[in-house]
Amino acid sequence: MRCAQRLLKKNLSTRLESVLREENSNADALAKMGSEMDSVQLEQIPLGIQEIPSIPEVWVFQMQEVPRESWMTPIHNYIQTGVVPEDKLQARHLRYQAAKYVEYDGVLYKRGFNQPLLCCVDMEEGNYILREVHEGICGNHSGGGSLALKVPRQGYYWPIMREDAFNFVRAC
Repeated sequence: MRCAQRLLKKNLSTRLESVLREENSNADALAKMGSEMDSVQLEQIPLGIQEIPSIPEVWVFQMQEVPRESWMTPIHNYIQTGVVPEDKLQARHLRYQAAKYVEYDGVLYKRGFNQPLLCCVDMEEGNYILREVHEGICGNHSGGGSLALKVPRQGYYWPIMREDAFNFVRAC
């Protein structure tokens, strides 16, 4: 378990595989036995703590981090390296666009005149943020316009946030 937790901390993405009940009969039988017995009978089952992993660490596969391309990649690359595209029009557009952003500790933030720095996120993270703000612990299933205004107050930004908020509320 510790080995798996240590590896999960290193990687951004993981894959969990479920084991069919037929292939995991011992664990299934133990779970059934534990749920059917009363507390007196459960005390008779020997309980042991396993100090070392039952699966050697060499069997655990290392996942390689694959950098994801997103709308932030050209801006981030320009801010870090100063490299612009070959096309003059695209280079000019990128320079104007990058002036609105700043990088701190490897994270891209959007500047604003009258607002704090907003953490830039990709579309996957944006979908998760919309879901949390809309229906999370403090969510109230607000409308698209209201949802689009709440997300920057939480400190996040992506270019099509307003469109995504309206589409998300429409599908809710």
